[in-house]
Amino acid sequence: MIPIRQIQANLLVPGQYQEVDNSLAGTQEDIKKVLLIGYKTSAGSATEGVPVQVGTDTQAAALCGSGSDAALMAAAFLAINKVEQLWILPLAEPASGTKWSIAITITGTATEAGTIDLSINGTALSIGVSSGDSAASIAAALGAGINSETTLSVEAAATDAVVTISALVKGVLGNHNSVSISAQAAGVSVSTGTPTSGTGTVDISDALAALGEVRYHYLALAFDDTANSNKVAAELESRYGAMRQIGGRAFIALSGALGSASTSGSLLSQAQGINNPHILLIPRGNNPGLPCVWAAAWCAAACRILADDPAANTYDTQVNGIIAEMEFAINDRQRLLEAGIATYRRDTAGTVLIERLVTSYTENSDGARDTSYLDVQVVETVDAVRTYINREARKRFKTWKLSSTGENFGSSAKVMSTGVFRSFLAELYSEVFIKEKQWCQDFEQYLKSIRVEVKAGSKTRLEYSHEPMLIGQFYIGTGLLQFK
Repeated sequence: MIPIRQIQANLLVPGQYQEVDNSLAGTQEDIKKVLLIGYKTSAGSATEGVPVQVGTDTQAAALCGSGSDAALMAAAFLAINKVEQLWILPLAEPASGTKWSIAITITGTATEAGTIDLSINGTALSIGVSSGDSAASIAAALGAGINSETTLSVEAAATDAVVTISALVKGVLGNHNSVSISAQAAGVSVSTGTPTSGTGTVDISDALAALGEVRYHYLALAFDDTANSNKVAAELESRYGAMRQIGGRAFIALSGALGSASTSGSLLSQAQGINNPHILLIPRGNNPGLPCVWAAAWCAAACRILADDPAANTYDTQVNGIIAEMEFAINDRQRLLEAGIATYRRDTAGTVLIERLVTSYTENSDGARDTSYLDVQVVETVDAVRTYINREARKRFKTWKLSSTGENFGSSAKVMSTGVFRSFLAELYSEVFIKEKQWCQDFEQYLKSIRVEVKAGSKTRLEYSHEPMLIGQFYIGTGLLQFK
């Protein structure tokens, strides 16, 4: 029976009638959304805690405030990736706490023209000095020069011969700011005081809950503290679960020395507190550039590859816009990977290249080493396979009936049975997941794994299990060269 629904069966008026059904047309691709989570300043017009879509760095600066974590992340992302749909979740600074700050003291009078050179978070500035300039006038020029750079996460205030550089917002994130300065003018010297640490963190629980059921495929966080990282991890676990199925992956940059798992504040110690297949830890280490910029840049580069193909190999993907002054030795990279931290290399020009993008999941609930979610491609592909099956099933089998027996209802009948669904899974696996997408392999073994049944006592629920074998990543080649 042909499933005509719009044309009445007892129609008597002569004519040719055709209804249009688009349920079998179109593709299964969707627009990938990226969410950047970071602080805004009071100058930004965006509503705190409400996601807002952005298309340019200028727009992000207006919404979140120039120099804010959120604006800097958007600029870093858009410099690499303008394909994915970009959203920002702007958050207010901590209600209580202090700002990071550092005082720079200028002494002497310039006896000839020169410059004051400084670097703030990897951004170089050069302030001109004229012969005869006093310490106070040089300090004023230095403060004005810093404040004129709208892409900096700091502001400056000059009092007499002292310039105080402060973070734009309160909180511990400001402690990642770095300043180096030198005087290149005869008669002038500069000295930096001991930084005053920023204090205070924001609880992002309410902001995460307010995201609702909108799917964000990739996230980048300015925050790197364990408490907020684990709140994001819990939210992503919930989103990945069977009742929501809106999974996503989050990028977080860790700062500090490699250290060991028992060294407080080290990369290995920080990673130990995460252990989640949806959290990707990026080893900023002690390199220039803020952690939020590192997280956004890695997210932009990696998701551009994974959005098109969740099983794609990300090896040697360029991450532009960040500076890595050093490359971890091979033994240290092995330790990073074992701890659930991604690794990178540098090319001859110093460009950061993704080496291996692993998840932070390293141990199962029993504390045993577990590599089931080692590479990000695993969880990305599992998510993609599930999403594809669900969408295709909804498209093909909408309004179908369900039979628990094996009768032949006719080729055009819209009746689901265990055999029909088994054939459906087999077709997708062979034609889409293997031949078209190259997400999976071993069709014969997959066929043996499929189990489909109508739940006992139910006339509405079909249950099935299957075991896709995911494609792998060609990362390592080993050989033995024996010569004579």
